Amino acid sequence: MLKFQTATLGNNMKKLLISAIISMGFIGAASAQDSWRAEAVAALPPVGEMHLQLIVNDEADGFMRLGWAKDDESGVIRFYDRSMMASSELYETMGGSVDAVTLAPIDVAIRFHQQSTIFSIEATAQDGAMIGGQVATQPFAGQQSGEINTPITDGMVMRAAVFFLAQTMPLDAGDSIGFDWFAPLAGGAGTVSITAFDGGTIETIAGTFDTLRLELRGAAPENDIFVTNNDGFRDVVRIDILGQNMRFEAFPLVDAIAE
Repeated sequence: MLKFQTATLGNNMKKLLISAIISMGFIGAASAQDSWRAEAVAALPPVGEMHLQLIVNDEADGFMRLGWAKDDESGVIRFYDRSMMASSELYETMGGSVDAVTLAPIDVAIRFHQQSTIFSIEATAQDGAMIGGQVATQPFAGQQSGEINTPITDGMVMRAAVFFLAQTMPLDAGDSIGFDWFAPLAGGAGTVSITAFDGGTIETIAGTFDTLRLELRGAAPENDIFVTNNDGFRDVVRIDILGQNMRFEAFPLVDAIAE
């Protein structure tokens, strides 16, 4: 687990980072279905991007672009995230990579702005752990820093990969999987589960869809991820952030149910 170094990381940075994470709504065993990783990666297109609108209190307030590219030569999946929450002046850029077979974290770099504060977070896999650091920079107040030293447990998955692989996880209603993940913005590791349920027919800004609901539990906050209810590749059409009046909805680029 990531441990903050109290000698270098002050309480103000802890409070700022926790506040930013809660505001953005982005915070995280043996699998019941051991083959899900291989099946999900095989079904994932070589290159793609999820583009969703952030809705807060039923008003448009930002966006998320989460993209990926499979590099078969190197055996990795590279990814990026570009997110914004305008009302809270939150802006995030992220880039990283995961092992294309195990989905284990390889490296990640985040630059996260909250109002006038800038957070820089970097970590790289070294000797069985994600090693790196966090730095918060505030105008006229200097910098505060903390270390990242998070063991990579057996079966650990990079948090960001879970969301783009929600499109190809081989789950039907009633299926469940569990695993550890590395959540760099939250500050370390956690154990989460995903259970599939019939999501019913939902209305979004992109249209009306029959869905499968993937309940992501063990994170803080938790998420319900709604994907189109078909075999193979499924579009993510809505992500609910539980406990907050916030959700993401896909822009009108996927095929809705005909009216």
